[in-house]
Amino acid sequence: MDSTYSKVKTGIPGLDSVISGGFKSGRSVSISGPPGSGKTTLGLQYLYSGAKDFGEPGVYITLSQNIDEIKNDCKSYGWDFDDLISKDKILMIDARPFKIQDDLIGKDDSLYRGEQLPFEHLTKLLLSSIKRVEAKRIVIDSVTILAMQYSDKFYVRQGLQGMIQALENFGVTSLILSEYSERDDYPVEWFVTSGIIHLRHTRKADTMERTIQVTKMRGIKHSEQIHPIDLDSNGLHLLHPRLMP
Repeated sequence: MDSTYSKVKTGIPGLDSVISGGFKSGRSVSISGPPGSGKTTLGLQYLYSGAKDFGEPGVYITLSQNIDEIKNDCKSYGWDFDDLISKDKILMIDARPFKIQDDLIGKDDSLYRGEQLPFEHLTKLLLSSIKRVEAKRIVIDSVTILAMQYSDKFYVRQGLQGMIQALENFGVTSLILSEYSERDDYPVEWFVTSGIIHLRHTRKADTMERTIQVTKMRGIKHSEQIHPIDLDSNGLHLLHPRLMP
């Protein structure tokens, strides 16, 4: 089973060893967790490593944070996104529905027009971006803000399924970031993606501990162990991962 699919290496130390060498090419994986758990860092590290080390261009779409802030944060890890952007290896898009411009809060017509189909707008933006840089990797950070615009979870699931099917038809390997805590219901994206990686940020004695767990990876043999993770000057890495046979 594991030897017949094309593997996409994550570039995150320790992660590939617990998912039999990498993600399935052309599939979508949910990366979920509470604030501060490392979701954005994981997504950016996956994109940066893909473009720099594996020759796979990528697209990063943010729905929650300013692009310049994100790029500045990445410099603390030694990741020069501006260099990769100048070489058309990375495309970073600010697709926030609301942006502050000229001291005013304005709506971005590309995603929010008072319509009930924000996933359609995002899907069109994604597909045009993929074509622009011939992307192989996608990170969406995060779908939670889009899901909040729907009152009926059926329409969230329908919108997500359409978007994910379109991405998989283009052969890109996507990370779908979302906010989740143990008190919440299971997020809809867990049911429509091929994999689930759950990040946690919990109190342990007088410190906070970050952990990662692969809870679903369809068609791939993987560890279900909860692994501690660390964020240092090189980015995110798993501590003492148990190697898969």
